[in-house]
Amino acid sequence: MIKHRILIFFITLLIIILTCCSCSDSKSGQSGQQALTYNTPDASSLIKLDTSPSADVLSAAKDSFVEKIDTSAGKKDIFTQDAQDIVKTDTNKADTSSSDTQSAKDAAQKDAGPVEPKCQDKDGDSFGINCDKGVDCDDNNPNFSVVCPDCTKKNYAGCACAGVAANCYSGQAQWLGKGQCQAGVQLCKNGFWSECKGETLPTPEVCDNKDNDCDGLIDEGVLSSCGTCDLSCTQQKIGPDFGNPFDISNKKGLKINKNGYIELDVGKSNVDLSNIWIANSSEQTVSKLNTKTGKEVGRYKVCGNPSRTSVDLEGDVWVGCRSDGGVVKIINNKKLCVDKNNNGVIETSTDTNNNGNIESNEMKPYQQDECVKFVVYPDGKTVARAAGVDKDNHAWIGFWNSKRLRRLHPLTGASTDMININCNPYGLVIDQKGIIWVSGRGCSSLVRVDPKTKAVTKVGNGKGSPYGINVDMFGKIWIANTNTYTSRYDPITGAWNSVSHNKRSRGVATSNDGHVYVALDSTSTIAKINAVTLTVVAHISLGGGRYPVGIAVDYDGYVWAVNQSKGSASKVDPNKNKVVGEYKVGSGPYTYSDMTGYTLHNYTAPKGDYSHTFGYSGWSGTVNESKITTKWEKIFIDAATPPKSFIEVRYKAANSLSSLDKTPWSKKYGPYPPAQMPLNLQNVTGKFLRIEVFMQAGNNKLSPIIKSLNAKGKSVVLP
Repeated sequence: MIKHRILIFFITLLIIILTCCSCSDSKSGQSGQQALTYNTPDASSLIKLDTSPSADVLSAAKDSFVEKIDTSAGKKDIFTQDAQDIVKTDTNKADTSSSDTQSAKDAAQKDAGPVEPKCQDKDGDSFGINCDKGVDCDDNNPNFSVVCPDCTKKNYAGCACAGVAANCYSGQAQWLGKGQCQAGVQLCKNGFWSECKGETLPTPEVCDNKDNDCDGLIDEGVLSSCGTCDLSCTQQKIGPDFGNPFDISNKKGLKINKNGYIELDVGKSNVDLSNIWIANSSEQTVSKLNTKTGKEVGRYKVCGNPSRTSVDLEGDVWVGCRSDGGVVKIINNKKLCVDKNNNGVIETSTDTNNNGNIESNEMKPYQQDECVKFVVYPDGKTVARAAGVDKDNHAWIGFWNSKRLRRLHPLTGASTDMININCNPYGLVIDQKGIIWVSGRGCSSLVRVDPKTKAVTKVGNGKGSPYGINVDMFGKIWIANTNTYTSRYDPITGAWNSVSHNKRSRGVATSNDGHVYVALDSTSTIAKINAVTLTVVAHISLGGGRYPVGIAVDYDGYVWAVNQSKGSASKVDPNKNKVVGEYKVGSGPYTYSDMTGYTLHNYTAPKGDYSHTFGYSGWSGTVNESKITTKWEKIFIDAATPPKSFIEVRYKAANSLSSLDKTPWSKKYGPYPPAQMPLNLQNVTGKFLRIEVFMQAGNNKLSPIIKSLNAKGKSVVLP
């Protein structure tokens, strides 16, 4: 053991000596390197540096030393590791002795740290290759570094420029030049473009009559329903052009044309024409029969010896009397009759026992029936025979003795015009052009009267003295001649044609089915004539002893014959050419004028009306639940009116539909033309406004055309 220890000691001493020698041989470049100090000799280094001892001896010495350290202290093998490092270092030095100089330089450089590359920044903005802030996207322009726009496409602020100034706009191209949007100006300063100054970009639309959002529209989406900036202004429109089509359900006499506009349906009417008014000459009364049921629904005491009845545009009837020259007007609709004695009840003739006939106790005394509007004597105590109504709803009455015609006002019966015709008038009819055609039995001629110029012309009589008269759907005039002929006159060509039939022609009725019907008294038949071919299609028998004088067509197309000898009226189906009913009237019925209004409403003055209620939806929410009402200010109706056609308007307003139904109508305004729209309203307030438009056809039955209705007002808060 002692020998081993002595051997280890000498080996360690030898290692120390060799290490010191190595340090003294180092070059000047490494002189600053601190020498390594070891507390314990490294056996591995000895093995590498000194090869004279045998390998076995060295290994034995190392093992003995390591064993001593590990077992005695339990510490880390510091000696072994250090010795290995020393041996490795020395061995490397021995192997690389030829490169000692380069190693010294590398060691010095390592001690000084790595050399950083230089920042390459041409434009001085601290961006560039090897620069701390990063790479420059354009190292020739100090205005751009991270993001560089394409200066070839637009003069972005900061792009290089040449010149003085240029127009600029930062918004979308489609905005420029629309509304408020306009370009600005960029200046070229120090070789670079400045920011765009003075441009105007879109802003949200406000109600100022300007296009703020530059879309080519002004105030879109911010206007009131009136199209103004006054948000209290309210307006509703109806018509196909506003996406709100017309509804004419349950409206007779109207139709919707191909454009969705309202027109008159010529040949139909929404006035109640479901009655025939028959003058009972022998008892001074007029019977009112319902043409659908045949029941007598009223009988009225009138002036002496009535013989002519002519229905007007409202469905009311004018009566002319032969013995005293009286003229009576009877109201058709009981609701429109006047409570003259103010007892709250309309006292009028009524079928109280509902047996289909009016008996004596169901009539009112003369001039005490409150549906008799008036009795007048416009031409004195003379004979009133001819009767008809014009398109303005005025009656024309022909007076036999004075040989003149008088025009009577529909509300008062007062005479408003007079024409001397120098012929005793027996009957008359008015055509679509407003010309009055008189059956001049006193002068045995058909007389043409122009009420505008007062020109009177006799045009002949066909075959025989004129009696009954009418105008057909083609505008031609038909007269019965109280013989075996009925004649037709063409006002355009002046030609006459006559049709032969059974004896004797009295009343004449024309129909939209293209036929003419003539009452033949002595044979108790009706001649059915084709109005185009002028041939008799049939002789319809009424039964013996009827002696028909008057004849008319009702609204449903049935033909009615007034049987003078039987005190009855026969209803005939023209499709089957046979009687389908006969109904009792008063004694001595005689009428043969326009007792149903069929001629007036189809050929003289086609008419209809349309109504609409505004305000159903309210202006914000449900009207009935809102505290907002409307002060209505204007009504505007867009209508096309052919020559001589016109419209009239009336209205009413209320805060509920139930009260609206009970509210009275205003007076009628118009006619339009000549009056001009809009209709300005005063003090008309209510959540609902109902407008009613009356339509009157003009020349050649051309109808007014209603395109739209417009109601305008202001929303107001209810107290």
